[in-house]
Amino acid sequence: MGREAARGRRRGVAFVAAGALAAGSVLLATSGDGAADDRYRGCGGADANYDAMYPDFPADSAQQWLSYGDHIAVFHARPGSERRARGVDAPRSAVLVVDEVLHSREGAKPLPDSFRAVLWEVPCDSRVQPGHTYLGLLVYDAVRDEPAAWRPVHGGGLLPYDGESIGTGEIEGRAGETPAEERSPFGLEKQMHGEHAGTLQSLLEVTEPYALAARHPDLSPGERHQLVYRARTGAR
Repeated sequence: MGREAARGRRRGVAFVAAGALAAGSVLLATSGDGAADDRYRGCGGADANYDAMYPDFPADSAQQWLSYGDHIAVFHARPGSERRARGVDAPRSAVLVVDEVLHSREGAKPLPDSFRAVLWEVPCDSRVQPGHTYLGLLVYDAVRDEPAAWRPVHGGGLLPYDGESIGTGEIEGRAGETPAEERSPFGLEKQMHGEHAGTLQSLLEVTEPYALAARHPDLSPGERHQLVYRARTGAR
């Protein structure tokens, strides 16, 4: 289905529901913008260590999604497009096809209809496999020695979305509904579980990004996060 057609068939969502969700998001949005490192809050909120190359910013709340993401979209991996480089723990890539754009950050680079992206296998997270649908952040950013490219944001910025239901789909290569004990209590994964993308879109419409991040649209997501983190903690 094309992106324009997808936009046309969005379900109407009651503003009252969005208001209730927005009220619930206050705790998430104001709970702090901690430093992002190589620790991921995995199943049940426990810290899980992994060799993370990305992201270098948190993506737990609606406010963080708006502050650090370029676009928030529904997308899928094109069947037959997967590739894996040679070598031990070699990265995997696939062509991601954008089905619907829920939000675009002002000043962000235009999002293509499809693009090849490097994908990681993160504990308790979606691997992004053909045959499934996802909802999450898409950013144009560089990673260490790699050039800038379009990337999904693993961790809190990537949610399974099979059957138009947030939280239902592929997690660690397994399909189904994310068990309650495996939903991170820190982010949108739990707050939006079972909801349609339109409900999340309504929440985004009543949520503001961090003002400091919004004032620096030309910085990378990680650099915008560092500005916000230092301002909120007094760190140098």
